[in-house]
Amino acid sequence: MPTLNSPRSPTIRSTTAEQFAPVLRVHADVLSGCGPVVETDAARKRIANGQVAYDALRVLRSCGDLLPRFTRVLDSFEVAGLVSNEDRQAILLGEPDVDDLVSGWFTGDRTPRDPRRHIARQAAIIVGNALLRAATELVGPASVWRAWTRVVCPCCGGAPDIAFIERGGIRTLVCARCDAQWRAPRAGCLGCETSEPPGIARISNPELGYDLMMCNACGRFLKERPRRGVETLIVERALTTELDLAAEQRGLRI
Repeated sequence: MPTLNSPRSPTIRSTTAEQFAPVLRVHADVLSGCGPVVETDAARKRIANGQVAYDALRVLRSCGDLLPRFTRVLDSFEVAGLVSNEDRQAILLGEPDVDDLVSGWFTGDRTPRDPRRHIARQAAIIVGNALLRAATELVGPASVWRAWTRVVCPCCGGAPDIAFIERGGIRTLVCARCDAQWRAPRAGCLGCETSEPPGIARISNPELGYDLMMCNACGRFLKERPRRGVETLIVERALTTELDLAAEQRGLRI
């Protein structure tokens, strides 16, 4: 199996978790204080009927102005050493359209090449994730969607970007938007059901413990690893940025 090597040390997971501590604190504050509007009973009935629980964009709009939350996340990025004070100020002086940044995340726009635009997009993702995660928590525990058999998220309709391999080889999918988790309905590619080489290709990163699973038939990818030893999903996604970029460079999508 091909490997995607990284020069980073074996302690990268704990080191990254420590670095992201300020970001995680702000994310938790945004999550607990946002108050998204979700009609819980209706959402659960929709899931039972095989429909997505809520309209993600409508939920975000119910949370009001996103700029103050975006500013807090950007401040936490500076504390964490992810952005310089100069770049943080420049981003804010540019009056970023946070709604547009979040929409770009929703629609799968390519990662911006401009460094400041890239940081702004990452901050907007932290905000959007917190708001949608709060909405999903209102829908209820994972038992609400235990019988879900679709490949999109039962709560917000997003695509999974991570799969945790459980005991017995069962895959648990993680929504890239709201972090909802549900059982994969099938093995192999989630898009076209291809399950064997050369249709399916894997690049392993032993240091991170992830495999980048790529479908040559339909162009989808998924990051897979055993559940043991994982950090928060924000940290896991930060750790696997290079896998996302490797897939994007190949023209793949989640």
